[in-house]
Amino acid sequence: MKKNNTSKLVLISLCVGVNVIGALIAVALKLPIFLDTIGTFIVAFLFGPMAGVITGILSYSITTLTFDPYALYFIPSQIIVGFLAGYLYRKGAFKKKAIMPFSTLLIASCSAFVAAIASAFVFGGITSSGNSIIVMYLNSLGLGLVPSVFITQILTEFIDKMIIVLLVFNVIKVMPKNFNFQN
Repeated sequence: MKKNNTSKLVLISLCVGVNVIGALIAVALKLPIFLDTIGTFIVAFLFGPMAGVITGILSYSITTLTFDPYALYFIPSQIIVGFLAGYLYRKGAFKKKAIMPFSTLLIASCSAFVAAIASAFVFGGITSSGNSIIVMYLNSLGLGLVPSVFITQILTEFIDKMIIVLLVFNVIKVMPKNFNFQN
């Protein structure tokens, strides 16, 4: 066992808490973004894809049990975010600022696709998130429910994930060097 496993578990636990609080803020304020993967990105960047997946699953399990029963159906989206963030970071897809938006778009698109399926087919486009308003607006314009959900999900996921990636890079930048756990 590595001697920093306890520190890693503490940081993962804190990041799960950050995700749950971010989700709570987004749901309570009906924001059109989610703020629920900040901790997942931090953990995935520092510890890799599997740690990111575990963080996402734990975050949404707690969110489901405490204040948002809809979250259960979006756990697959969390798995995708955690895995892709860790994998792409390890492959250097976030090293250059010019590539970062494309890496983020890939994560957001994959996550959005899975989340849109749950939103459209399980909930009819109406979930606890603030983007339901956008879905209903697009639907009222005649786009149809499924296209409205997919367009909204991809747009809001990309904006959400870009904000989070920029925030996470700034958080990692200010972390003490002796707190860096990268393998």
